[in-house]
Amino acid sequence: MNISFLYENKEYKLKIHERVENQVQVSLDGKTYEVSIDFIQADEFLMKIDGRVYDAIVTTNSNSYSVSLNGKDIHIAKKTALQLLRGKNSVAKKKEVKTSMPGRIVKVMIKEGDEVEEGQPVMILEAMKMQNEIKAPQPGKVISIRPKEGESVETNSLLFVVE
Repeated sequence: MNISFLYENKEYKLKIHERVENQVQVSLDGKTYEVSIDFIQADEFLMKIDGRVYDAIVTTNSNSYSVSLNGKDIHIAKKTALQLLRGKNSVAKKKEVKTSMPGRIVKVMIKEGDEVEEGQPVMILEAMKMQNEIKAPQPGKVISIRPKEGESVETNSLLFVVE
């Protein structure tokens, strides 16, 4: 099994190979360690790594993992793959937003050149007597807005572009 994670803005890649029950071989940064694990409780276990014993307690919530290793606390934020990719100084690409249904643009909340956050409402599309907020798919600058308030749009019409 391969696991990647970020800790203090450094990416670590673990290779884990199960040997026998509760014993694994872990490779990290070109070094290989023999690890045995004894579970004390659901969130607490003892690890023996190359002869040294570590008491580990792992707790989790929706935002992070907290690991207490021999009394030293480490917090690791949970991030989606998309968040990790955006965090690697990658340049966000141009994202075209198109409508999935015909309708009429009731309101445009921003103008070309405005900066938007991911999930920020950009316009309201009325379709089948319902008003739908059309939101920015990523943070960036709105470089193009096609329809104006009151205009009708067809399915797959370009609404706006965020870069």
